[in-house]
Amino acid sequence: MARRDPTKPGLPIERTLLSWERSSFGFLVGGTLVLLRQHGPLGPGRILLAFTAALLAMLVLALGYRRSRAIRDSPVVAGRMVTAAPRAEVLLIGGATMVFAAAVLGVLLFAI
Repeated sequence: MARRDPTKPGLPIERTLLSWERSSFGFLVGGTLVLLRQHGPLGPGRILLAFTAALLAMLVLALGYRRSRAIRDSPVVAGRMVTAAPRAEVLLIGGATMVFAAAVLGVLLFAI
């Protein structure tokens, strides 16, 4: 099996990493928006949501870097990369996004 030159990472790796970085940035923005609410006191619920958003952003970055390495190290067969689908990562981040969104709604709507 032929391997790509390790000094040239290629576009698939770059696109993968950029998409995971955009998702990570989305969590950071979500956590910041929770803190920047104009009315009401800055309570422990909003601070906890911002901290959770930062942790989720780091998790997304870690998964993105892991995925990029998997693509970089994947073999090339008949001119195509052979790599596993990112099912577990996508389900994990998708579930975390839904739970985070529900928590944000709960804290912002029901916190006094």
